[in-house]
Amino acid sequence: MKILAVDTSTSTCTVGIANAEGILAESVDSNGQTHARHLMGMVHRSIAASGIPIREIDGFAVVTGPGTFTGLRIGISTIKGLAYALSKPAVGVTSLSALAAQADLPTKFVCPVMDARRNEVYYGLYVSEGGEMSQVGMHHVASPSELAGDVRGSCQFIGNGARLYRETFEAALGSLARFSHPCRDIIRAETIARLALRQFRKNETQTLSAVVPYYIRKSEAERHVKHGGNV
Repeated sequence: MKILAVDTSTSTCTVGIANAEGILAESVDSNGQTHARHLMGMVHRSIAASGIPIREIDGFAVVTGPGTFTGLRIGISTIKGLAYALSKPAVGVTSLSALAAQADLPTKFVCPVMDARRNEVYYGLYVSEGGEMSQVGMHHVASPSELAGDVRGSCQFIGNGARLYRETFEAALGSLARFSHPCRDIIRAETIARLALRQFRKNETQTLSAVVPYYIRKSEAERHVKHGGNV
């Protein structure tokens, strides 16, 4: 099964084509510009590099969050548009699950951590079971110190929030805190496709209307309205 995978959840944009054997083509852009300017160009480049006509793509996968609100909407709307135009299925993959799947150290827990700004992080705890990562509890948004208090054992931290708050985690957990190589902090298209392929094989596809952003907290505009401000 050939899958086109997209991640626009952070300032890094990733697009790739993959199948069950692995990645066929991938494009990664970390220039920090709005993804709307270059996402479709990256899709076209990946399609061309893979040698697979877009009509032969069997399914689409997109990271649904948590992440930047605008970035998520851009990636999801693009994938839904392509899937609709080609009458192909699409699935969503969370950014935290994708990061956890890229962990490579033998620790009790894996904790993907993403910068949520305002001195907070998005995070979740995972354990490896049968070669796959299983989520423990819920995903959260909290301060780095609150996250550290949630860890009870050796833990590999992975993601841009792990780099940003490394000193906080090391101070709280000492040698129990371990960190992925920075190259694993970028969600790869191959990872997205691999997680999506499992959903397709289990027939866990979603209607396009169900592929929506996964927000752990409200957007700035929503919070402003809640507190009586003008948008």
